[in-house]
Amino acid sequence: MRLLALSDLHADEELLDRLRAISSRQEYDAVLFCGDITNRGPVSYAEEAISLFPRAFAVHGNMDTPEVVARLREMGVLVHGKKAKLGEWNLVGLGGSNPTPFGTPSEYGEDEISSILSRAGVDEFSIVLSHPPPYGLFDEVGNGMHVGSKAVRKMVEGRRPILLICGHVHEHEGREILGETLVVKLGPAEKRRGAEIEIGESIDVKFINL
Repeated sequence: MRLLALSDLHADEELLDRLRAISSRQEYDAVLFCGDITNRGPVSYAEEAISLFPRAFAVHGNMDTPEVVARLREMGVLVHGKKAKLGEWNLVGLGGSNPTPFGTPSEYGEDEISSILSRAGVDEFSIVLSHPPPYGLFDEVGNGMHVGSKAVRKMVEGRRPILLICGHVHEHEGREILGETLVVKLGPAEKRRGAEIEIGESIDVKFINL
């Protein structure tokens, strides 16, 4: 199974042209959108980006408005707080983020994040698509503060999903094992970064320029 994973598009119009070219090549079994598809809207950008790919799954980011979230749900691609089948695996989503200093449109307290993930039924057969990274991993910002989600980290350590894909913190890109889970931190698509993920007997991750 070959996936394209993208995060933090932030309604970049030039990126949309790149995605049109990518979609025309039909190289992927599915495309995963890891939040902040827009920058407080517009809804039309999210619609167009998602519609480019015949099989897409998405969570919203903290910069996506309730109107964007509602449209993603109407399009049948939103996996926030629920489980979808992805090949032999379960795809579980967490949109929004833990609280930020900026009062962005889609933020949740850590207790709420924990509840969302618990209800969604993450287990060792799950691929988790989470906008925020786990606390302490790929989440340090310029002032040395860690801004990831403690609830996401607790879920990873307790539920041990096979893979966690996340975005949100633009300063970081990479892959690392946390407990028994491979964490893939996406760079911002608005900076032309993404990842190709191949899942078979093993998981292969290649960070790419879009």
